[in-house]
Amino acid sequence: MGTGRPKRVKGLARVSLVMGCVALLTLSLAPRVARAGEPRANRDVNASGTLGCTVSGGKLVVDPGLSFSGVAASATFTFTGKLACTGTSGVTGGRFTATGTSASNNCGTLAESGIPVITTTIKWYGKFNPTTIVFSDGNFGIAESAIINLPSTGPNPATGTSTVTGSFAFEPATAKFVADQSIATFDAGCESTTGLTGFTFTGVYAPSTLDISEQQTVVPPPPPASGPVSVGVDASSPGASVDEDLVGVNHIAAGSQADLDAMGVTWARTDVSFEVNAGTPEAAYNCTTGVWNPAYLDATVALNQQAGAHTQLIVDYFPPCLQDQSVGANRKKWEQLVETMAEHEISAEGVTVFEVWNEPSFSMPLDGSNGYLELYKDTATALEKAAAVEHVSIEVGGPGNDDLGQIDNTWIVALAKYVVEHRLPLDFVSWHMYANDPDEGPQQSIPFGVCDTGTPVGGQPCWYNPSLDVSLYARSAESVRSALAQFPTLHPLLWIDEWGIDSGNDARLNGPYGAAFIAASLASAEQGGLDRMSYYDAADSPAPTFNNFGLLTSTFTPKPAYYTFAMWHQLAGSLLPVTLTPDQTDTGPVGQIGSVASLAADGSVQVMVYNFAPYDASGVYGTTDPTPFDHQVTVNLSGLSAGSYSVSSQLVDGQNEDVTSAGTPVTGPTASMTFNLSGEAVTLITLTPTS
Repeated sequence: MGTGRPKRVKGLARVSLVMGCVALLTLSLAPRVARAGEPRANRDVNASGTLGCTVSGGKLVVDPGLSFSGVAASATFTFTGKLACTGTSGVTGGRFTATGTSASNNCGTLAESGIPVITTTIKWYGKFNPTTIVFSDGNFGIAESAIINLPSTGPNPATGTSTVTGSFAFEPATAKFVADQSIATFDAGCESTTGLTGFTFTGVYAPSTLDISEQQTVVPPPPPASGPVSVGVDASSPGASVDEDLVGVNHIAAGSQADLDAMGVTWARTDVSFEVNAGTPEAAYNCTTGVWNPAYLDATVALNQQAGAHTQLIVDYFPPCLQDQSVGANRKKWEQLVETMAEHEISAEGVTVFEVWNEPSFSMPLDGSNGYLELYKDTATALEKAAAVEHVSIEVGGPGNDDLGQIDNTWIVALAKYVVEHRLPLDFVSWHMYANDPDEGPQQSIPFGVCDTGTPVGGQPCWYNPSLDVSLYARSAESVRSALAQFPTLHPLLWIDEWGIDSGNDARLNGPYGAAFIAASLASAEQGGLDRMSYYDAADSPAPTFNNFGLLTSTFTPKPAYYTFAMWHQLAGSLLPVTLTPDQTDTGPVGQIGSVASLAADGSVQVMVYNFAPYDASGVYGTTDPTPFDHQVTVNLSGLSAGSYSVSSQLVDGQNEDVTSAGTPVTGPTASMTFNLSGEAVTLITLTPTS
């Protein structure tokens, strides 16, 4: 997400993003049966699915009016209107009032950041209880040509984006308001002396909708069979090298360098952050003088070097004075700034890898994908000019796209097509993948984090995503590779440069679940042919902006996940064939044993075995012993060189963090060892020749 991961919000250009179609969901409505003696006026309405309502008439009033030169500290939005809803027993609709406050009344700021919060009160026809809701996601559209999100925080069950009082027990509520006015009206209103003060909603361009969902009970998968599993390793058939470029991180913090160096980190993804400290003497870019100060960036790159990592430099975010790229002078200044920065970082810091922007599909202050493509051309051209001056070869790529847990190659294909047409460099393509998305994590404790409405239906965690599957990493690589096949002149590296379990705080990141998840994900990435990965994040951020994404805590104590990366680094060598009996290919959704093995130059054999279950029906995610997912594992090695080997093992599970123990020596050409591996665990077995 770049510097500090904010909540998800799609940005939009000043007036010209194209709004995608949003389908109106039509589901059933089931009124609650009134108790004996209960007045009809006190009945609730309970949605069994989604209550889909169209806005049969409504209006939006903004005070003070929006303008491109607006400077008010805030602007209040008030939506009012009628609802026509799908339902039975006389529940056919209601009247609503919705209010929200934006950060300012500047049209451009609003277009980028959306409306932070919007609360709706609905009075239902038929004397049903009123309902107060907070949108979990939504937008208002201007003639299908621009959207502004409601709210900018996006869906987040833990902080209350659902029913607060009244008729509906669970979230989310989503809204789509399509104004009758055109984009030209929006533009003219924003540029007028009085500003833009409102819109009407009667369905001229498209139906406006407000849908309220009840969270449905999700039946968790059964625990995997706990029977024995055999891992066969053929040490006589070494293949390609284990990909050490999968050991990357984002944002190395001061104090974490030694731990990350010991872990074997290869890549450190770092923001250029031209916008840092804007308007102060320490600003990275002085908007008055046009001078770039390299001190901030140099200090950050120095941390990467101290950790032994190569820097992947994200050329992002605009200084405030250069944000409007529709002004030609600003584009020229941007190109010069990028060229100046690159010349310095290439010559003084040895940086040779540059990514153009961060998550443009999520936050792009230009004209959507077209704006990004033009930015890529300007930026890549400036980077190549700097490289020519310094007589070095560099890597340029992007888009660092925000795919979350979805596989969507739209932006990557658009970029590939564009660079071919304009003869631009594309040395790597990058995207982001969080396996638990689109759900953001529980924020509270495992197993049943305090969801916004209390204990979920059937005890099911509100954030639980039954689709979490680490094969996502292999499948996404294969999908991108297939999509790029239509451009035979391109041969970019494939790079997932943000990834992890979740894009929200998630307690599973802190325990053995995180270790097993990373082992399974790295194995998936290796199998899928990914070239590089950069995990999000190197370390947790401290309060008050705490998040727990890191491999290290905010005080740089290693978490279980850290040790899995360290094990992968120790696997350095040639991959060895591995077979599993019974076959584990289709057991991923409910848990699986997996293994990666290698042969080192000195004849040592390393075997990493993991036990990963995406969902723990016991609710403790491997933190207790025993777990429902424990397996007896037998590792059978063949093809060893004749002679003796010492044996040692490292273990991470609910009871152990990087515990090393010695095993019984073995003699080649075959060897076998049996042990119990608990659910959510990773072990690395090392055989070292002694004769």
